Amino acid sequence: MKRVLIYKISAIIFIAIIGLFFYHQRYSFLEKISLSVNDYKYKLKSYFAPSEINKDIVIVAIDEKSINKLGRWPWGRKKIAELFSKLKPAAIVGLDIVFSEPSNKIDDNILADVIMENGNIIGGVFFRSVATETANEPLLDILSDSAIFRVKLLDKTIGIKEFQYIEPNIPEITESLAASAFFTIEPDLDGLYRNYPFFYLHKGLIFPSLGMQMLRFYLNTDIEATFDRKGMKKFVLGNLKYENANTLKLNFYNKINYISAYDILNGVVKDNDLKNKIVIVGVTETGIFDLRPTPIDTVTPGVSLHATFISNFLDNNLIFEKPIYNRFLILLGCLFVFLLSFIRKIIYRVVSYIILFSILYLTSIYLFIHNHLWLNDFYFVFTFILSTVSIELILFILTDMKAIGIKKAFSSYVSPDVVEIMTENPDKLKLGGETREITIIFTDIRGFTTLSEGLKSEEVVYMLNQLNSPLTHSILKHKGLLDKYIGDAIMAIFNAPVNISNHADMACKASLEMLDIVRKVNEKFKTEGLPTVDIGIGINTGIATVGNIGSDVRFDYTAIGDPVNLASRLEGLNKIYKTHIIISEFVVEKLQDNYCIRLLDKVIVKGKEKPVTIYQLLENSALNSELSELFSHAIKLYFSKQFDDALIKFEYIYNKFNDQTSAIFIERCKDYMLNPPEENWNGAYTAKTK
Repeated sequence: MKRVLIYKISAIIFIAIIGLFFYHQRYSFLEKISLSVNDYKYKLKSYFAPSEINKDIVIVAIDEKSINKLGRWPWGRKKIAELFSKLKPAAIVGLDIVFSEPSNKIDDNILADVIMENGNIIGGVFFRSVATETANEPLLDILSDSAIFRVKLLDKTIGIKEFQYIEPNIPEITESLAASAFFTIEPDLDGLYRNYPFFYLHKGLIFPSLGMQMLRFYLNTDIEATFDRKGMKKFVLGNLKYENANTLKLNFYNKINYISAYDILNGVVKDNDLKNKIVIVGVTETGIFDLRPTPIDTVTPGVSLHATFISNFLDNNLIFEKPIYNRFLILLGCLFVFLLSFIRKIIYRVVSYIILFSILYLTSIYLFIHNHLWLNDFYFVFTFILSTVSIELILFILTDMKAIGIKKAFSSYVSPDVVEIMTENPDKLKLGGETREITIIFTDIRGFTTLSEGLKSEEVVYMLNQLNSPLTHSILKHKGLLDKYIGDAIMAIFNAPVNISNHADMACKASLEMLDIVRKVNEKFKTEGLPTVDIGIGINTGIATVGNIGSDVRFDYTAIGDPVNLASRLEGLNKIYKTHIIISEFVVEKLQDNYCIRLLDKVIVKGKEKPVTIYQLLENSALNSELSELFSHAIKLYFSKQFDDALIKFEYIYNKFNDQTSAIFIERCKDYMLNPPEENWNGAYTAKTK
């Protein structure tokens, strides 16, 4: 177990380090998987906690209806000027469109004049990494007024993306705008849009995104931002602030307020409907391809991303991601897997893994939906599964494979339920033993050696197999351990290697069943022309050493000690007392059920000095009960040296039951009547043979 523990601790530590390393490195092939795994949160939130965008945010959509009524996009700039003039009541207007090419001088000036007169329009510009031309210096001077200047730099380099090229509005329109801002949004590795940028660099200037610039003007407060080599450290805009991120993870809404541009131009939408609203103008018609697939919709209009960004801040629906929480979740998952690995049964471990995984997973979902806390579940899932698989492999290789070996080794001579218990404690099956109380059975086929001399070798083997197979099954059935076959004898142990509370009873029940088995097998032998056999069984209970005894190269699970020797001697005494099953007084003391037992004698077996009281175990029947009771009276007279009275009773028993055991005591009584025992005689008979 110590080796298993060391392997488990090493594996968990190694996997935790791997998980933290991958989380820190964010390799692209893993990030793509991570994005897909985590997207389920958006879908669950959309289903279980549907949300609506801030009611003061409106998207003026150049939609299918507008295109059908007013013609293909782009419209003439007079028509656009007419639309913009209708937006004057709005608090701020952001354009998710760019007028980068001149039309005609008159129309361009008309549009510029309307924009100037409104005074609430922020124009969009588009950043490019590659382009054939860029804005000239005078136009860049105008655009520079839209950059942020209340900036604090903590490093020489700023860790935000820089674009070399810009696609601005034409000079007339740029000059008339309240400000400019970029509407460039980049997708994640898998092509989906989940994050909205705060700032980008261009020509050494830090420009805000369209959503950021609109918040700046809507709140009439300047942006204060701090940057370091990793990117944006912090920005503050009035009461709004955000830290340690270059982009905002968008918290998408189920419902967004769209108004058709045609309805505005047609007068369906009144000034009061737009008064003090935050308006974003953009294209939503699918044929124009301004679509941005998101986790909640593959055909999300790009303009809605700006609206979502603004609403997230105004309604405090910001998603926060704390890297320390993700690291903690990775370590917590590994720790829990390690703790659960101490559950012995694999089915219980698997169920516990599933329950734990579900709890952590559901907690992550709950925290996102109700607290807007984003936990990157992929790296937790990755390390959890990896640690679970690794731990189970270790347990399989070091424990379960050992258990399989145990089952294979013991299944032929231990009952299945005992094998199952043993496999849960495989460390017991190592070289060495333990001291415990056991019940031992020895069986022997009477005169089989002599009997086999008149048989062919294959007949001898056949008879042994026919006897040993059912006798062994009886031992296993009663939760015994088949210790060994010794020629035509069997040794079995009860209460080892696992505890059996009624081990003495189980041994007695198995022995009685064996007698019945022998009778049935004898009937079969008769029909096959083979000789019949008889069996003797000795049973003893006592404290012995049990375990794997031998060498480190080869060992057997067995029992040694005086109780084992006594059981063997008791089996041999059956020959003397003409019985089939002899049990010791130590067995009788442990019996929990009622049995038909006859007190046989007090015996000093070979190699011992103290006498042991022995009993005959009989099948339950009225006849055997009567025999036992009568014999009990006779043997008590015998022990008290009343040999003449005992003789009369033994003769009565012999005549009535043809009891061969009584015949033995008849001879002893006669002998003691002629040659009385010593004065201090305790009634014990000394066995001269094994």
